[in-house]
Amino acid sequence: MSSPFEGMMSEDVRLKMRKQLIESYKPRIQAGVCCAMCNSANVLLAMHVLEHSIDENLARPAGFVPMSSSMGRIRGCFPVCTNCAPVCGKCHLPIPTESVLEFGHGKNARTGLGICEHIHWGAFFHALIKKMFKKGRFSTTP
Repeated sequence: MSSPFEGMMSEDVRLKMRKQLIESYKPRIQAGVCCAMCNSANVLLAMHVLEHSIDENLARPAGFVPMSSSMGRIRGCFPVCTNCAPVCGKCHLPIPTESVLEFGHGKNARTGLGICEHIHWGAFFHALIKKMFKKGRFSTTP
């Protein structure tokens, strides 16, 4: 069974849209915004590493940058700089380091789509060791 939209968009257009979406995830300078983790200003910031949604009646957490709102919710992010989340040499998207993930865990933020998906063995083993010993975001004590 074919989709009613099949054939409406050429492969070129889909690839171009995908490329533009990936470009929008790459770190860039954001006027008036600083890193939620280290408070660095005028640095390259990734806006789609840690995403969060709050009720519009609640106070906004420190470092939270609103991006859109609808149906009584504000969607936004905790921007992270390239010092806190370094850029992958292959795809140029931010690498969610263990410290970034721990920060996000503390803020109840979820990992966004704008992150590198390559395997970084050093980060992998670092997280594995922390999980084995229940440290950081893997801790069972509050």
